[in-house]
Amino acid sequence: MEILKERYSITELAEMLQLTDHALRFYEKECELSIPKDERGRRYYTTDLANVMYKIKLMRSEGLEIKAIKKILQDDNIFGQPVVIQESSNTSVIPAAGKEYEAMQVIFTELGRQLTKEISYELDNTREHLIREISKSKLELGACVENSVRRLESKMERHYEQVDNALSRWREKKKKPSVKNAFKRMFGTKM
Repeated sequence: MEILKERYSITELAEMLQLTDHALRFYEKECELSIPKDERGRRYYTTDLANVMYKIKLMRSEGLEIKAIKKILQDDNIFGQPVVIQESSNTSVIPAAGKEYEAMQVIFTELGRQLTKEISYELDNTREHLIREISKSKLELGACVENSVRRLESKMERHYEQVDNALSRWREKKKKPSVKNAFKRMFGTKM
């Protein structure tokens, strides 16, 4: 794309980038770009904004999501100064021949660094959350086991009391002489 003047209307820029006006407004809104307006309230794009829109178009054509592009634009501003080629007195936002690969490599390196940083942060948060949840679960499980043991001990205690009472009754019964036992002892025979 050749930059022939300092400002472009949305229609002119859309035509140069082979996009629709709607696409430019969408990128502007989603990437939270501040686009100036002239005295009549119509938006215009400076050379820098035209370069940013071109880069957004490149990243979209590479398959990047709008959220990722917005993050790249906002976080570290990895683009720095726009890549501009001098052709006589005109400037262009198209990278120099053979530089596209290097520009994309820089973008993907930075994207990789950002993703690594974010994934690491999320993993740390998740690990801390899991540790808290496991500790909480261990305490709850310990309380459940303790309650179960207490209930089992109580149940066993009642059972032993019942067995003990039954044995005591049986012993008492054995101690009391019955008529049968008395005849047995006296006569040594069965009745």
